[in-house]
Amino acid sequence: MESLDLADRASFDLFTEERLRIADLDMNGHVNNVAVIQLMENARNLLLATRTPLTRGPKRTFMLVRFEVDFRGELFHPGAPEAACRLLKLGSKSLTLGQAVFDGARATATGQAVIVNVDRITGRATPFSVEARAALEALLPS
Repeated sequence: MESLDLADRASFDLFTEERLRIADLDMNGHVNNVAVIQLMENARNLLLATRTPLTRGPKRTFMLVRFEVDFRGELFHPGAPEAACRLLKLGSKSLTLGQAVFDGARATATGQAVIVNVDRITGRATPFSVEARAALEALLPS
């Protein structure tokens, strides 16, 4: 659902609690963009591992094939931002996740990640099973 406001905390129900490190800072004294992307990765991996039926095995896996992020504001050390993730769209072979990093109520970054279901033998995108698709559909915004 494209109309979901990823800058609104109420759009999410999965959050990771993060701690900023001095090593996350750039030469300007704020948290580096790469560190923000890593915070988003933590939330994305938590959602994939705990809320989806996607698995990595000898026959099937899934891969990140696209990631885009909009940086909306700075983060500073020390800090304890939260990273958020949710399912936005479901295709026959892929899903799109909405992501954000929040400093309190303020979104400092928002983004979207596309994950593709992959057949390990052919190395190509493959449709979700009927069971996986049903489980993923239950995660879509209503």
